[in-house]
Amino acid sequence: NVSSAGEEARRRMRECEGLTDTLLFVIQTSLGSSEIDSKTIENCVCILRNLSYRLAAETSQGQQMGTDELDGLLCSDASGKDGETSGCWGKKKKKKKSLDQWDGVGPLPDTAEPPKGIQMLWHPSIVKPYLTLLSECSNPDTLEGAAGALQNLAAGSWKWSVYIRAAVRKEKGLPILVELLRIDNDRVVCAVATALRNMALDVRNKELIGKYAMRDLVHRLPGGSSASGSSGGTANSTAGKTMCDDTVTAICCALHEVITKNMENAKALRDAGGIEKLIGIARSKGDKHSPKVVKAASQVLSSMWQYRDLRSLYKKDGYSQYHFVGSASTIERDRQRPYSSSRTPSVSPVRTSPNNRSGECIYLSFPTMIT
Repeated sequence: NVSSAGEEARRRMRECEGLTDTLLFVIQTSLGSSEIDSKTIENCVCILRNLSYRLAAETSQGQQMGTDELDGLLCSDASGKDGETSGCWGKKKKKKKSLDQWDGVGPLPDTAEPPKGIQMLWHPSIVKPYLTLLSECSNPDTLEGAAGALQNLAAGSWKWSVYIRAAVRKEKGLPILVELLRIDNDRVVCAVATALRNMALDVRNKELIGKYAMRDLVHRLPGGSSASGSSGGTANSTAGKTMCDDTVTAICCALHEVITKNMENAKALRDAGGIEKLIGIARSKGDKHSPKVVKAASQVLSSMWQYRDLRSLYKKDGYSQYHFVGSASTIERDRQRPYSSSRTPSVSPVRTSPNNRSGECIYLSFPTMIT
């Protein structure tokens, strides 16, 4: 409970000597054993998830990094060819060699010694135990906690967030996350969808998610008929259970990030039958979904319409501008907000104790934490 008591509590726990090391040790010793599904591991993961919230803003290491340094580390998804052909960081200005553009392979450019203490919270080496939990554990609370921790770590533009996104790709973590979209648990799907949204801030991850996860994301959207678009039948063949509004919002926001500045992914969304489902949500106007869900779906549709080269396909499917541009008047304003540490429904004292949960999915559109 202490880890969800606010910024000061998180700061004190992070600075507590040996705490992070011990929590990770307990998790690592459980891997491959029957203990992996225990309450002990669940609690350790949920504490780490909370402590990973807003690391860049709340730690001295995060505050020491200047904007100029970050410019050389951020994934360039400019609309030009460089963003597509020159890897995650594009061909912008060449920065100092001291900040090599790490792509998840080989040693990190600026860490000579193994991480210890608070450093272990954000070091890419933490990715592997989280992914092992996600692939081997069957406790849904632990799954939600591990996905939420990765979601926190991949948020925003801190250099370690950039490294974490590359490390997840290197460790083949994207397929693990995508598979968990199929699980029959609202909270897990919500955390996983938001983690994928943050992973897509990396251009190479965005391409992979668009190629291999689009059908799973669209499949979890409510509504739709048995077929839509050019090949939507498979994605919509089973209805699935109704999810809470926060989970649907998380999926819409993941789709929005994945199609932003990537026309191939937008086409894949159309091919998977996503347009029909999104229109159904956007037109529900509160009948079935909250205004938050309606707005999220409308934003995806508005971004889809921006791709002029795809409009002929939309018209072929029977859609017009009216279907895409409606209630998304705030789309441009929201696009200015980077999906930074705001993408952390995590801490959320969605997890305030092992046995006392808030009962609803928490999804934040702003960099705030709800307690």
